Amino acid sequence: MKLDQLRAFIAVVETGSFRSAADSIHKTQPGISAAVKALEEQYGILLFDRNSYRPTLTAEGHAFFQQSKKLMSQVLQLENLGHDLAQGTEAPLQLCLSQMALDDDCMSRIKAFQLQHADIALDITTDHLYGVQEKLAKNKCEIAIGPRYGLDDRHAFIELNKITMMAVINPDLLAILSANDAKIKQQSLYSIPQILVTNTAENAPENGHQYVLPTGKRWYVNDFQAKKAILLHGLGWARMPKHCIQSELDNGQLVPMEVENFTSQNQLPIFMIRLRHQTQSYQANLFWEMMKNFSNVTRTDL
Repeated sequence: MKLDQLRAFIAVVETGSFRSAADSIHKTQPGISAAVKALEEQYGILLFDRNSYRPTLTAEGHAFFQQSKKLMSQVLQLENLGHDLAQGTEAPLQLCLSQMALDDDCMSRIKAFQLQHADIALDITTDHLYGVQEKLAKNKCEIAIGPRYGLDDRHAFIELNKITMMAVINPDLLAILSANDAKIKQQSLYSIPQILVTNTAENAPENGHQYVLPTGKRWYVNDFQAKKAILLHGLGWARMPKHCIQSELDNGQLVPMEVENFTSQNQLPIFMIRLRHQTQSYQANLFWEMMKNFSNVTRTDL
C-alpha cells in the first residue's frame, strides 16, 4: 500500500467519480483506476460497486475509507511538523472559536495558557454554528471551542461553561409591538426581520439554526457585531449572547423580549472539542489539559 494509492482512493470517494478524482489530484484517469485496483488486489476486497452510474462504496470500502482518512490526516500533520522542524520553528497551535463563545471565561482561559506557555504561538480563527466543527473535520484546527452543533461519535468534547442566549430588540420597536401584552405573539414579528448569523458550514442541515420562527422575514449577516448594529438601529430582533450586549442592556439601548411559544432565553453549554482519531500535537495536549483543569481561582488571579 502506498500513500498515492490512498490519495487516489479518497479522491474518488470525495469527488464521486474517477474522472473528477483525476482532475482534483492532477493524475490521469487510468492512473486513478490502477491505484484503486492495486489496493483491491492487495487486500482481496472490492472497494467500489461499479454497477451503478457512479462508483459506490461497498461495506468494506466504507470501512477502508474511514481508516484511510484518519491515516492521511496523520500523514499531513507529520509532513507539516517535518517542515516546521526543518525551519527550526514549531507550528502554531490552531484553534477555532465559535463567535458566541468569546466571553470572559473563554478569554481568561486562553490568557492563562499564554501566560504559562508564552513560547507557544496561537493561530485563532472564528466561525459559527456547524462551521466550527467543519474546521476540525477539514484539519484546519486541532481544537475548537463552541456549542454542541454537529457533534457525534467522531468528537471528544468537554463542557467548559455556559453562556446566556436571549432575544432582544430596540426598546422603541418593542413599544410598538407589545401593546401591553406580557409576551409578543409570533404573528406580530412576521413583518420584522429576525437577524441571524450565516452558517458557514458546507454540509450543515438546512441553515443550521435551531431558534427561528417558522414564518417571517429573515436577514443574514456575517458576525454578531453586524447583528448588534442592526438591532441597535431598530431594524429587527434577534437572539444574542448576553455577554455581547451587556453594556447595551445596562444603558437601555436594547431590551429583552418574550416571544410566545418560542425559546426567548436559555443557557447554552460551550464545549472544548477535538477529533478522536486525530493525533494531537504536543501544544494541543498542553492546551487541552490546561483548559480542562482551569478553575475560578486561576481566573480570579489574572
